[in-house]
Amino acid sequence: FMFFFFVIFFLYVFSCFFYCFLCFFFFFLVFVLMIRRPPRSTLDRSSAASDVYKRQGMYLPNQSVMPNEPSGVIWTVDAQNGSPQQTNFEIVHVTNTTNNWKNLEVSAHYNGGEAYEYFRQKFGRNSINGSGGNIISIINVTDQNDNDMDNAFWNGAAIFYGNGDVAFQPLAKGLDVAGHEMSHGVIQNTANLEYVGQSGALNESYADIFGAMIDRDDWQIGEDVVNIAVFPTGTMRDMANPNNGGSSLNDRGWQPKHMNEFQNLPETPEGDNGGVHVNSGIANKAFFNLASSVGKEKAEQIYYKALTDYLVKSSQFVDMRNAAEKAATDLHGANLSLIHISEPTRPY
Repeated sequence: FMFFFFVIFFLYVFSCFFYCFLCFFFFFLVFVLMIRRPPRSTLDRSSAASDVYKRQGMYLPNQSVMPNEPSGVIWTVDAQNGSPQQTNFEIVHVTNTTNNWKNLEVSAHYNGGEAYEYFRQKFGRNSINGSGGNIISIINVTDQNDNDMDNAFWNGAAIFYGNGDVAFQPLAKGLDVAGHEMSHGVIQNTANLEYVGQSGALNESYADIFGAMIDRDDWQIGEDVVNIAVFPTGTMRDMANPNNGGSSLNDRGWQPKHMNEFQNLPETPEGDNGGVHVNSGIANKAFFNLASSVGKEKAEQIYYKALTDYLVKSSQFVDMRNAAEKAATDLHGANLSLIHISEPTRPY
């Protein structure tokens, strides 16, 4: 009897320990699965891509469902020579299993990262929306007729890059182009300058300004992607000399550099929404004058503060001047030699 009692007791104790072990193992397995990182995207197969794709302070792994729903990433995808105006438009991941990336893919991805780092390092801004939102670049985009697109644009959510046609080479090659388009998103998320007339020209000018400061070795915009047969000076726009080798609006690349050259154009698509890409040359020259006087570092801080603190949707050129002076006073005090540019060179 005692023998059977000890056998039963031993089996009971062993079963209790075994049950506890199974419970512990189960909860340990659940814990490991809960903290496991999401699977890596096919965009993340090289060390270089990984470094750019997931930026510290931006990437949110717990909110990401990889690879199609990442959160807080710099993301480059391929439109496969398709148009967003077409019903069959579809984007795909940029993938590579041999780390043999194409130049266009690398350029678009790298330039998006450089633009992100500019706003983070210079102004403490975390991405386009200021709170770590995705930066999406779409390459190999065609126009509404599925022809090669001589343009790059920001649509409110992503940057779309055409591969050029007559006037341009693939636009994703240009760092200042990427900076310009990403800056439209920053403008949208700050002053949200209305894209018409003088406020629209300020919108375009700010995109040029930040584009030039991201690619800050010169004052030109688009010099790495233009066709010289179309733009004889070798650049699409020149902030130091907005006339850009021309004498009137009939010359490709010409912009006014002073209010006495202001162009009154119809506020229609045919009239460039009141000349937003034309009259932006006046505001560009104003920034160039300021930067030449006080340095690029002070000038970009003044203009960023003006954009985020003082400009509003309907701001005009005179509001830009007032906002810049207020921002300069905030940053540097009432130092008139810093705030004011001599009157003859002021284009407003």
